[in-house]
Amino acid sequence: MSDTPAKTILITGGGGGIGSVAASAFAARGYRVAVCDVRLDAAQATVEAVRSAGGQADAFGADIGDAAQVGAMFERIVAQYGRLDAAFNNAGLGGGGIPLADISEEDWERNLRVNLSGTWRCMKHEIKLMLAQGGGAIVNNCSILGLNGGANASYTATKHGIAGLTKSAAISYAGRGVRVNAVCPGLIEAGLGLNVINRGEDALRRFISLHPAGRAGTALEVVKAVLWLCSDEASFIHGHMLPVDGGYSSH
Repeated sequence: MSDTPAKTILITGGGGGIGSVAASAFAARGYRVAVCDVRLDAAQATVEAVRSAGGQADAFGADIGDAAQVGAMFERIVAQYGRLDAAFNNAGLGGGGIPLADISEEDWERNLRVNLSGTWRCMKHEIKLMLAQGGGAIVNNCSILGLNGGANASYTATKHGIAGLTKSAAISYAGRGVRVNAVCPGLIEAGLGLNVINRGEDALRRFISLHPAGRAGTALEVVKAVLWLCSDEASFIHGHMLPVDGGYSSH
């Protein structure tokens, strides 16, 4: 038996489609999983699924847009696990497809509060923990709209912001043992992608036509990219925005 403690990962948005699949996948690799979601019941459902498969996980209810709740969550992570080896900053909101001139102040601030400020807030705590222990890996869930333009102005702006956070942090901390990267999913049959899929056949065909692969991706295909970026196999990868998009970004 090894005396080395199991690695710990934080997954935000862990009660959603991509987050829950990520929790199960990391647990299967021996990670202790801190499952965070603004909906505590959804986080608990993910934890129950992980535990029923023999994995280790705990539920954390927190709104990443709220500084006090995020701070309390990280205090609990430190008390409970003593370390944080990896983080998948997956939580986020859609923008409802609203073009720039039609976005209300409320909708604009709501997207920034969660998607951009929430990701920054989590990264800030994660990086401090990882620096104190000698290293770690962070993966942000960006989007193809973090690499390309999109009619959904507030969502696109926050995803470009996440791309900037990812690259800036990668430059600052690459030499100190903390790797920061991002995945950029296209249309995925889970999470926010379901909002597109549920718009009807015409909308679905239009979005799929933008993906040369001719289909939507799966949550597991996104998660496999996250697993790799968190692994030692990606030890020289810093600041990379990895498209998981069926060729969308190749246009």
